[in-house]
Amino acid sequence: MIYYVLGLRHLNPFIPLKPLSAVEMEFIAQNFPIYGVLPQHLLKKCNERIIWFRSKKKFVFYGKMPKQQELKLLLSASVILMTLGLKNYKMRRSLMRIIVYPSKYYSRIHRRHHLGEYNPGFKTAIFSADSIWEGFEIADDNINLAMHEFAHALTFEMTRKNSWEARKFRVGLKKIKELFLREGYAQKLADSQYFREYGMTNLQEFFSVAVENYVETPSVFLREFPELYGIIKQMLGFDFQISPSTSEEYVSTVLPHPSIIK
Repeated sequence: MIYYVLGLRHLNPFIPLKPLSAVEMEFIAQNFPIYGVLPQHLLKKCNERIIWFRSKKKFVFYGKMPKQQELKLLLSASVILMTLGLKNYKMRRSLMRIIVYPSKYYSRIHRRHHLGEYNPGFKTAIFSADSIWEGFEIADDNINLAMHEFAHALTFEMTRKNSWEARKFRVGLKKIKELFLREGYAQKLADSQYFREYGMTNLQEFFSVAVENYVETPSVFLREFPELYGIIKQMLGFDFQISPSTSEEYVSTVLPHPSIIK
């Protein structure tokens, strides 16, 4: 009863978790190409984690917007694929609530309109639905708002834990900072125009931008900046360069245009 009174029904451990349907798995595969080539053991782990995240995190939708369940699944899959190589995917210290507005919203904290932001004080990620969808329209444009803001949350999570993988993550941030201080490296990054200019704001912003690139165009990333790619690979514990030829056979349930997820 207390879970319902406090509005924490999603945290009730006695409520069985809703499994992913064939339609939902096909939806994930359409938006995350890597999902379709995961080895079977990773696919199983990925699905189990998505189910947990979707069920246990508090999602709040403001205003009228279509496809709320699809957005919920898309955001859950974004977090889980980004953290698939980590033990810590629940992000209890950094992410308790996810808020979605229909479009650009006014942030009272920053006193300006935003497309998305992460608020560590409230352990909340905030998005505009329009920008979430835009992040998945072009699979290789290196612009993905969901990955960007969740990368901020992951950084906050890892800077406050003392686990082995958290320490490894912080070492990675230190190595990225050292790369920036290396003569000519920052200019090389800027001249390449591979990373968005906004990433040059500070170390945290660069990591979040780099995660977008790491997820969407890993082959280009590795070719152009192999040392930096290797650092992020170590930080996340997972290589996004999985090809069908090297993975175990993955058989997807092909369904015609799964447009409705209940």
